[in-house]
Amino acid sequence: MATTFDGIPFSPRLIPEKIIDFEFNATTLLSGKVSIQASSEQRFSRTYECYTESLSEITALLAKIGIKGTLTDGLENITNCYITPPFSYKEVLWGSGKYTYTITFQRETS
Repeated sequence: MATTFDGIPFSPRLIPEKIIDFEFNATTLLSGKVSIQASSEQRFSRTYECYTESLSEITALLAKIGIKGTLTDGLENITNCYITPPFSYKEVLWGSGKYTYTITFQRETS
């Protein structure tokens, strides 16, 4: 299955690590005891390392910055996602037309 964001296909080189983040704050009090504040609300974030031989793939994704869309990864559809900074890319070899790039998505939950 293709990997897409808001209908734009992109080319991951590796299966991304799935990161589930949540609010957690531990404070050591003057007494030496630890006070913890935590939330059960989970945040979704996924980073892809990609390779393409088409700069248009990168420019199409750059055009989606600031736009909420659905991230499709295989059979999984994750709605309400945004591209998050930084979005970095580079040409593998000067003039080769081959690029690697790193793109991260985060899901809006509010």
